[in-house]
Amino acid sequence: MDLQTVTSTDVQRGFAKILNNLTDPILVMRDSRPAAVVVDYKEYLRMKGTQRKEKAAAFEKMLDEIHAKNAHIPAAEVNRDVAAAIKYVRSHR
Repeated sequence: MDLQTVTSTDVQRGFAKILNNLTDPILVMRDSRPAAVVVDYKEYLRMKGTQRKEKAAAFEKMLDEIHAKNAHIPAAEVNRDVAAAIKYVRSHR
C-alpha cells in the first residue's frame, strides 16, 4: 500500500475527486507537515475495531496480572478493600 500525499490546498480544490478515487489512505500535508490522513470509511471502522480489541486484550492482561499477584489474598479481604476504595472515592468527589 503506497501512501499518496496531497496538500491541504489540493484537498480544498478537489475533495470530491479525492473521495471518488480513494482506494488507499491519502496523507494530507499542511505547510510541509503531515496534517491528516483520509481513509475509506470501511477501513476506518476496521481500524477502530482493531483498536478496541487491542485495548480489551491489554485490559484482560492487566486483570490477569493483578489476579496472579493477589492470588494468596482471601476474596473477603479483597472485597472489603474494594468497598473501602469505592467509599473513599465517592466521598472525595
